[in-house]
Amino acid sequence: MRSGEWEEATSQVLRMAGSRRTFRQRCMVAVLHYGEGTVISGRAAARLWGLPGFASPDVEMSRHRSRAMRRQGGLQAVLHRPRLLPPHHCTGAEGIPVTTVARTVFDLAGCLQPGRTERALDNALTRRLVTLETIRGVTIELLEHGRTGSGLMRQLLMARGAGYIPPESGLEARFLAVLAQAGIETPSCQVDLGAESWIGRVDHLFRRWHIVAEVDSELHHSSKLDRESDARRDAALRAAGFEVLRFTDEQVWEHPEKVVTEVRSAIADAERRKTADSSFEPMLLPRSGSGNVVLTATLSLPER
Repeated sequence: MRSGEWEEATSQVLRMAGSRRTFRQRCMVAVLHYGEGTVISGRAAARLWGLPGFASPDVEMSRHRSRAMRRQGGLQAVLHRPRLLPPHHCTGAEGIPVTTVARTVFDLAGCLQPGRTERALDNALTRRLVTLETIRGVTIELLEHGRTGSGLMRQLLMARGAGYIPPESGLEARFLAVLAQAGIETPSCQVDLGAESWIGRVDHLFRRWHIVAEVDSELHHSSKLDRESDARRDAALRAAGFEVLRFTDEQVWEHPEKVVTEVRSAIADAERRKTADSSFEPMLLPRSGSGNVVLTATLSLPER
């Protein structure tokens, strides 16, 4: 330190003088200060894993209650002392000890509002950072110990059965929440559709009524080419027997009542068509060269 090349970060950790102060550096200083068995956790872990919505500069970490403690010594961080923190709930991210994604999501359920925890869960699944099976395993393990957040995690996992596909964006999650609040059946998400050939992957499909609902962000659907591509795909879907609804991000966020009215109207129209035509049934076919499934509708609709 006399040479000026190093400076004190805490009473136990030195860092190179003039080095850039980053969130990752603060995390590493924190775990080094407390020593082996300390891992970044909670919202700080969510930030390390790159989950959207976690930009707080605060450092959170966990250290098992059985391990000896050390004075903070100038360290600014939140330290949790869980009763259960087995080695398989811990890993590393860019060299920093951190809770696994599954354990991180479970810990978030104990400190965040349900909606924010749900978004974190779906974002982790969408980004393929974790699987539902892994999260279920961690949840079952922690349920036996009455951990805070157990009830919420149980509810979230019960709502996500086999084959669950999470919404790919906050906009899609908002659309599903609008439907749920209105008591409308939850559609399937991210479904490959086609007739004689594959047409494309749609955001939402109400299978019982052959209704496709697309939610369009201004970022990806505002250019002339985007609109032309959407129009071609909509025409192909209608030719295959599907009703297509499109909603803008402004409608979904600012005018949910209009979204609900349009979806209910489309469902009512589909029910009338089903009553008039007993052949209103879909046919499932495997997509050529792929394990994906394409829903192909064979319909003979009455003239309007």
